[in-house]
Amino acid sequence: MAPTVPSESNVKRGNDGISLTKYEYKPGKHSYVKYWWSYKDKSPEKFLIVFFEVRYKYVYVAKKEWTKKYGDYKGHGKTDLDAIRGEPGKYVIRIVSYDDHDYVYDESKPFWVKEKDYDY
Repeated sequence: MAPTVPSESNVKRGNDGISLTKYEYKPGKHSYVKYWWSYKDKSPEKFLIVFFEVRYKYVYVAKKEWTKKYGDYKGHGKTDLDAIRGEPGKYVIRIVSYDDHDYVYDESKPFWVKEKDYDY
């Protein structure tokens, strides 16, 4: 199981120039989440994609992303469910500061991860 950190975040606290523009959760065999973001000139160089468990307010770090790796003020990525393996529940994907998991730039709408969505 991935390390978790309880979170008491204020969502979209100031939004420092990184926004989640779209996301797709594909449940079932080989489940994954695809996400797209946009940024501004003064956006931080890197950020984290995390799964935020809604009920117990736990943060599971899924992936580090480099903000400007694609150019054109937008980017995209994909992550599997390894960070939350064996932890079904209601989640949101969050873009958070690389240095402070409580500093939330943006988040998705909630989605459900079921036990059958994991590849064991």
